[in-house]
Amino acid sequence: MSVSDLNVYSGGLLGLLYASGPVAKAVVTILFVFSVLSWTIIFFKWNQLRKAEQDGDAFLRVIKESDSLKGLTNSYRNNPESVFYKLLVVSYKELSRNKEQTAPKESLPYVENMLKVAVAEEMERLERRLSFLATTANTAPFIGLFGTVWGIMDSFREIGVRGTTSLAVVAPGISEALITTALGLATAIPAVLAYNYLSGRVKGVSSKMENASAYIINLLAR
Repeated sequence: MSVSDLNVYSGGLLGLLYASGPVAKAVVTILFVFSVLSWTIIFFKWNQLRKAEQDGDAFLRVIKESDSLKGLTNSYRNNPESVFYKLLVVSYKELSRNKEQTAPKESLPYVENMLKVAVAEEMERLERRLSFLATTANTAPFIGLFGTVWGIMDSFREIGVRGTTSLAVVAPGISEALITTALGLATAIPAVLAYNYLSGRVKGVSSKMENASAYIINLLAR
């Protein structure tokens, strides 16, 4: 990067990116892709968990007033994508499968086991893609650090070639180092905050599902 590139830096962030070298541009591109994917996952998971939480609150209110599993299943049939409706379907299918062989109360352990499996499967679905946020939080600072080290190396190379330590010589490489460091942190910080926040909400949904399973078992026992 030559001294003539300094006039580009007056253009702000875009000017810095335009004047940077190929390595810095590659680092910025990688961080940009990580950032876009992270924010896409954040908004998707936030909306998914919001719906699951609202559905869980509504389900727990309804089941406390229900006196039969079949009636509850019929009333919830208009929401087939509901996580909690799936628990009802699993319970009803398992109960129907065993009713000819065992008494209803003797089928409760089988129903309980199937509910545990259903909860585990739904938890796996809700946690899907959250690992990418953790990966972004862990790797983005190091990707930015690589750009930082490369920019500093570029500055030292310019010093060796030109034989001077003037600001005009070292500024381009230092600018690359700073911009990649900043972008690495800007990518990692939202990812780690979102991962912790969304993981907490997933645990909340898990608690609602376990409570719903307990209510279903109690309903069958009555």
